[in-house]
Formats: sequence, C-alpha cells, structure tokens
Amino acid sequence: MDVVERMLTDGNRLFKSRSLVPLTVLPFVILALPDSARAAAELGDTGCLVVQWLSLAVAFTGLLIRCATVAYAPDGTSSRDTRALRAPSLNTTGMYSIVRHPLYLGAGVMWIGIAMSLRVWWLVVIVALAYWIYAERLMIVEEAFLAKTFPGEFPGWAARTNTVVPRLSGWVPASGSLQIKRLSSEHNGLLTIGVAFPLLQYLVNLRQDRLPWSEWYAQHHDVMLLLEITVVISLVSMVLRHMRRSSAPPRESSAAG
Repeated sequence: MDVVERMLTDGNRLFKSRSLVPLTVLPFVILALPDSARAAAELGDTGCLVVQWLSLAVAFTGLLIRCATVAYAPDGTSSRDTRALRAPSLNTTGMYSIVRHPLYLGAGVMWIGIAMSLRVWWLVVIVALAYWIYAERLMIVEEAFLAKTFPGEFPGWAARTNTVVPRLSGWVPASGSLQIKRLSSEHNGLLTIGVAFPLLQYLVNLRQDRLPWSEWYAQHHDVMLLLEITVVISLVSMVLRHMRRSSAPPRESSAAG
C-alpha cells in the first residue's frame, strides 16, 4: 500500500470517528497544566486577561468562518454526517470560492484559540500539528470523492482555489440564500468554546490555587457568563430543531426509492 492509499484508508477511518478525535489531545492538555499555572503567575491578572481575550477572539474567528460557510451552503452539502460522504452539488461560491476546505479551516482556528487559553506555546503547536495531520487525511478523502463525483467541475475549481489558505481575490458571492436552519447547527461549536474556556481555567485552578468552586466562580464570572450564554443558545437551538422535525410532514414512500 503506497502513501496515498494509506492516507485514504486512514482518512476514511477518521471520517467515521471525527467527533472523538479532539479527545486524543487530552493527555497533552493535562501535561500542560503545570506550565499553564506558572505562566499565569508570571503574566499576572492583566496579562492573563489579555491572553484570554486574544484566545477568545481567535476561537470565535474560527467559529465565524464555519458559520459563514454553512449559512449559504446548499442542502446536502457541508454536513456533519459521519456515516458517508454525499454532495448533490459542488460548492464553488461564497467561502468555497476562496478556500476549498473552509469548515476545516474554521475548526482548526477555533481549536488553536482554545489551546491558546492555557498560555502554553508548545501545547498550541501540538494542537495545530495534530489537527493538520487529522484534517489533511479527511481532505484527501473528500477531494477524492469530489473528483470522482464531479469530474468536469472539480479540476478547474481545485486549480484556482487554495486548500486551506484563503485567496481573497477569488471571492465569488454565494449563489444560495441564507439558511438559518443550517446556521443553527453550529451551536455545537459555540458550546465547545463556551465549555472549553472555563473548564480549562478551572483545571489550572485545581493544579495551582485549589480554590473551592464558589470562590473560583466568583473570580471568573466572565468565562462562566460565556458558558451560561452558550448553553442557553445551544438548548434553544436544539429545541427549535426538534420542533421543526416534529412538525415536518412525513415523506411519501416511492417504489424507486
């Protein structure tokens, strides 16, 4: 088996378990906690606050990239499905006109922002490299599928559009209309940011200061407010999606499938 075949095989395996991949960096997060505590002591309250807001800005930039991508994506594309690849059409407008994999770009930026919140440079490097190794294999699998499904359109689009580094000069306005339903699916990314930031800071507290929950909560009301807001938004999004599915008329059966 050559290198390309090996990467395709690995990519197909990762595609089916991609929701669990972030858990693989947890051991490195645990190892980074002592360094994070030392960095917090050296930076002081003001320095830590600056890093926190910078990290949030990076993480939300990644989320905005994903939102801008799915908001105008046609039905059946840019999905979170982990069972099988599917694409009724090839996206070449909107975010897909400046970069071939905007969803992976957005997720990568988001995870780098989360890693930055611990103030440990080598953890950011490891997260970035690990994400690239993971995403590269998924991109190879998806592009092989698209090249086979759209042999006439894919080569030209791939030739003029970068893989993950946006080429802003190639921007073409999205051909579809705004889809709030698709946009609401990104509540998962919002919840990830809202949970990860206070959770990581609380783990640093357990390693360094060991403050009781009530006292730590009072000192970090900003990140806890972020958590509370994201949880509420996610719950509302899930309830609305469930209501839409429940109220949708049943599909008619067809002999042709």
